[in-house]
Amino acid sequence: MDVLIAVAAADGAVVVEEAACLEAIMGAAMLHPEARTTLRNHLLEPPAWSAPLASIASEHHTLLLHLATYVAAVDGAYDNEEVELLKQICVEANLDPSVLTTAFQWVEDGLKWAAGIGGQSS
Repeated sequence: MDVLIAVAAADGAVVVEEAACLEAIMGAAMLHPEARTTLRNHLLEPPAWSAPLASIASEHHTLLLHLATYVAAVDGAYDNEEVELLKQICVEANLDPSVLTTAFQWVEDGLKWAAGIGGQSS
């Protein structure tokens, strides 16, 4: 989660949309309430990202990059600092750059799909 927090804070501030997104991810991951409290404190004083991917199993790196890309997009725009950090994550995770391109497309497709839900009638 620290990687995702670092992406949210890469542009200098964690906005409400990013905090809500991170809360949703913590919920989906079923993190213990005490762990959530610790991570919420990190939102107030985000840690600098220092390539902590060694503690994350390599088979999860692609998912991590996709989630990080979603966090970067949730406030409505990809800031240059966020994109640079996403590229750095890709490099540190030994992922092909095409994986980042796929992550951007995954986010765009997901947001389009979600926007369509609100406009559908039963």
